[in-house]
Amino acid sequence: RDAMIYTIAYDLGTSAVKTCLFKIDESIEMIASASSANHLYILDNGGAEQDAEEWWQGMCKTTKEVLKTANLPPEKISGISFCSQMQGLVLVDKKGNALRRPMSYMDQRSGAEMKAVQGHGITISGVNIITLLKSLYITHAASTSVKDPIWKYKWVEKNEPEIFEKVYKWLDVKEYIICRCTGNFIMTKDSAYATFLYDPKRECWGKALCNMYGIRMEHLPEIVDCTD
Repeated sequence: RDAMIYTIAYDLGTSAVKTCLFKIDESIEMIASASSANHLYILDNGGAEQDAEEWWQGMCKTTKEVLKTANLPPEKISGISFCSQMQGLVLVDKKGNALRRPMSYMDQRSGAEMKAVQGHGITISGVNIITLLKSLYITHAASTSVKDPIWKYKWVEKNEPEIFEKVYKWLDVKEYIICRCTGNFIMTKDSAYATFLYDPKRECWGKALCNMYGIRMEHLPEIVDCTD
């Protein structure tokens, strides 16, 4: 019997989907790899978007390529894992369909939304001091960049209300792919922390933070460990 364990790792970067097939025995050996380019759509208003379907098709294409290269049947694959660009915004419906093109971490169109929420009163780095201290106390971090996913979410809420009303969950890039592969709406702790809405002491979404920023908690998925 073949005692080898085979796994596939996907890296969903900004420029490409990179797929690697590994053989695991007494050591770990990469036996095949493939990549598929991603497009980045830069908009005049500072927007930066990608195509969720292109991510998926790139995964399908490269998966077939590495299995063919290794002459390995799909049923031999014991597990898959994901890493990806972070702080994107993928808004999905109850079936896991992306409601709009995902907003890249480079998207910076939401300056007005950021200023409206935390640009008033006494500020430090453009952040209201009370908002800043509250965030630092709960998360040990704070949203000080227009590129942070909170403001992408708020931009869609204000500028695309017909899409926003269809939102079931807010996912990041790898979480969207996990949802598409498994049907589970989850977010790993690292991705959750990068939203600035995660309370690491209680290991859950911070209700006070969501209230402060005007985030609907029902849009936030279940939090899981990276190893789950």
